[in-house]
Amino acid sequence: MVERNRRLSKHHILGDFLVDDTFPDLAKRLVPDEVQLANLERLALVIERIAEQFPAQWKVLSGYRDPVLNEACRQAGLPASLDSLHLDGCAADIEPHGGEFDLETVYEWVRDTSRIDLEVHEAVFYPLKGFIHIGVENKKRPTAKRILMRT
Repeated sequence: MVERNRRLSKHHILGDFLVDDTFPDLAKRLVPDEVQLANLERLALVIERIAEQFPAQWKVLSGYRDPVLNEACRQAGLPASLDSLHLDGCAADIEPHGGEFDLETVYEWVRDTSRIDLEVHEAVFYPLKGFIHIGVENKKRPTAKRILMRT
C-alpha cells in the first residue's frame, strides 16, 4: 500500500502525482517504488520553484505512470513515449489554477532558468492544450535534454 498523503514538498503530497486526467481509474492503482518516489520528490521541488515564481495552484494532470497507464496514454494518441520520464517518476504535466500570467511566459522562465540552476531536464509547452510537461533527469536512464514548444 502506498501512502498517498506522504509529503513531497511544501505544497505537494504523493497523491498529487499519482493522477491522470484521462485515465483516473488506472491512476488509482499506481504504486511507485523507492527510486520513483525519490524522483517524484526531486520533481516536486522543481514544481515548487515554478510556483514561487508564478504563484498559482499548480495541478498535476498526469504524473507518475506505470507501464499499463503509459501504454493506455499511447493508445489514446496522447504524447506518451515508450521511454517516457513519467515511467520513472521524473515527469509531470502541469497546469495553473489561479494566477494572472501567460503560460508561455512560464515556459520561457523554465527554459531560461534551467540553463542556470533549475534542475529541469525536459520542458515541453503545449499551448493549444494549456499545459507544460516538466521533467527532471533520470540518472539511471540518461536521455538528451529537451526544452521545446509543441502545438
